[in-house]
Amino acid sequence: MNNSRSKLYLTRLYVPRLSVFCLTLVLFACAQTPIPQAQLNSVQHQKSLSEFKNWQIKGRLGFKSPNKKQSANFSWQQKQSEYKLNLTSVIGTSILKMYGDKNQVTLEADDEVHQDSNASFLIWRMTGWQIPVEQFPIWIKGQITQNADFINAEQGWVTQIQPNCDQCEDWLINYDNYKLVGDTWLPHTITFLNRSNNNQLLIRVNSWS
Repeated sequence: MNNSRSKLYLTRLYVPRLSVFCLTLVLFACAQTPIPQAQLNSVQHQKSLSEFKNWQIKGRLGFKSPNKKQSANFSWQQKQSEYKLNLTSVIGTSILKMYGDKNQVTLEADDEVHQDSNASFLIWRMTGWQIPVEQFPIWIKGQITQNADFINAEQGWVTQIQPNCDQCEDWLINYDNYKLVGDTWLPHTITFLNRSNNNQLLIRVNSWS
């Protein structure tokens, strides 16, 4: 992100323009889930996650900041470096569609099309939501990135990752509710916390495929 965008990102209080965002939805409630019985080789598990590059998830996404709470249904489809994100309201109304790769992203909302090279900035500019789009395909799986600090559960998967990379050192990701998908254990409850502004992104996955 260039200097002008960085200043805008830190100082501008954006009021969402999307009409469907006028309704503040109740975030999904926390629920205790039984601890699964598993004993993984953590190194092998991370290797499996790194090879898991074509997938789709569906579920609920909630955004929480000191001044607002909003939520939506979502689906994310990943095919190598290309992705598609759809957000819909609880009644099925389309909020936005976003698709792209590491070089270019396109966002469609309110019958308008927007493009940028910075996906995280674009979705923030349009919605006010802080989503780490570029790192999302890796972090959502519980995959440990280079130089990151992390905590492993006794089962062998991670319960927390603190990344250490350019423009991501403020994020802290917590993982819970692992389930076996095929032959890979994947998290179904993920919380992204940005410690610089106390914004939270809460993900509840209904299905991995």
